[in-house]
Order: sequence, then C-alpha cells, then structure tokens
Amino acid sequence: MTRGLRAVLLASVFVALSLRPAAADTSTDVGAFAAVVAGTHVGFANPVPDSGVIPGAALEVTQHLDRVRIHLEGIPTVAATGSSTGNFGTSSASLSLLNSSVMVDIDEHRYFRIGAGYQLINLTNKNGDNGDRNDVRIASPIYAAACTLPVRANHFVEAQLLLEPNLRGNLLVFDYLGVSHPSEPEQGAEVDYSASYGVNVKRATYLVGVRGLSYHTKNVNTGGLVDRNIGGGVTLEARFHFGNP
Repeated sequence: MTRGLRAVLLASVFVALSLRPAAADTSTDVGAFAAVVAGTHVGFANPVPDSGVIPGAALEVTQHLDRVRIHLEGIPTVAATGSSTGNFGTSSASLSLLNSSVMVDIDEHRYFRIGAGYQLINLTNKNGDNGDRNDVRIASPIYAAACTLPVRANHFVEAQLLLEPNLRGNLLVFDYLGVSHPSEPEQGAEVDYSASYGVNVKRATYLVGVRGLSYHTKNVNTGGLVDRNIGGGVTLEARFHFGNP
C-alpha cells in the first residue's frame, strides 16, 4: 500500500471518528448493473483505433458500518472486436475488473463522501494485422469522491468520481506462433466517472444513469503508448437492501 493511499484511509477514519455519532447502521446492499458502452481502443502495435459498442454487466456489494461504506464491484470478462480484418483476422480486446473501496460520509446529512481503495484489471489484446497477442494484469490505488443528493421523497441523484493515478503492470507479448517476447513494464492512469437518477421502492433501489471511462498506459522503458481506452454509455442498476434501514 502506498503512502498516499494510507494517508487517505487514515484521514477518512479520522473524519468518521470526529463527526457526531450517527444512528447504528449495519445494512448491506447487494446489486448489479448493466451497461451499453460505446468507445475506442488503441493497443500495443495496433495504432488504428478499434471502435464498437459493448454490452456489459457487474455485480456489487456495499457494507454500511455507520458512516463507513465498504464497496466491492466486479466486472466479468467483456470483449470488443474491431470492424476491419487483417492478415490474422480482426483485432480484439477483452478485460475484467475489480474495484474495492472504503468511503466515509463527511457531512451530517450523509450527502457527500470520500475514500480510497484498490483496483485490479486483467486485459488482453489481439492484433489482427500481425497476430501478436498481449496480456497484462494492472493494479492501482483508487481515490474516490461521491455524493447522493435528494430530489424529492424517495428520489435522488448520485454522482461518483474514481481516480486511479498509478496504474502499473507487466505486459506479456506473444507473436502469432505463441513465442513470447521480452516482457514490458507499463504505467498509466484512469478516470472513471458516473451520474445517475435513483428511486427507492421499499427495500430496493433502482437507478438509470451514464458512466464514462478514460484509460491510458505507456511503456515505462520507451514512453510509447501501450493502451488507450475511452468510452461511455448508459447504465441500469438495481440494489437490494438487507439489515437495518
């Protein structure tokens, strides 16, 4: 864990302890969301952008402990295929993702919260022009800010910003015969942002919104681009509440 991440976590705990005690809250939210995302991808040795529309889904769990929220969000493997065909077929990219975070409410109404966590990404790219394939596991600390603002009874708007400023991984490259090249370290950053409109119905919450992503990594040794993924789309989400209201 980096010094910066430790500092944010300690500051979050300090804020939580310094605020006026709230009513006991040990509830759990279990949910899922679906998304239809349009975007572009540029990968290692693949300078021509691949664009497409990708459906995706994720599972999420949030544990509420008074003013503290522990959140896990996972996206199973999703893939996109380019429209053009090269000597080795079409170019493609696939990824899976796990976000974990601890967030603390920083006002007495629990409208605003900040926190930190960690992200893990598995990414695979195939180059349809020369048959190369690369695989990488990327990890980064997460710095998060979010708000939930009431609109009227049982209706609200929610926004979230996740910053991953230090994506790091070791790129494994294989040619069309499966022969490995020397591994290449990569480093970059990511911004993940979303906004949605929600309604509470008994012990469930339903939301519709938008979410966007900007992800860039470069080769540490050469400074050359390794991956650039930019996209956004519409999300539909449902959360189900268990425990204290």
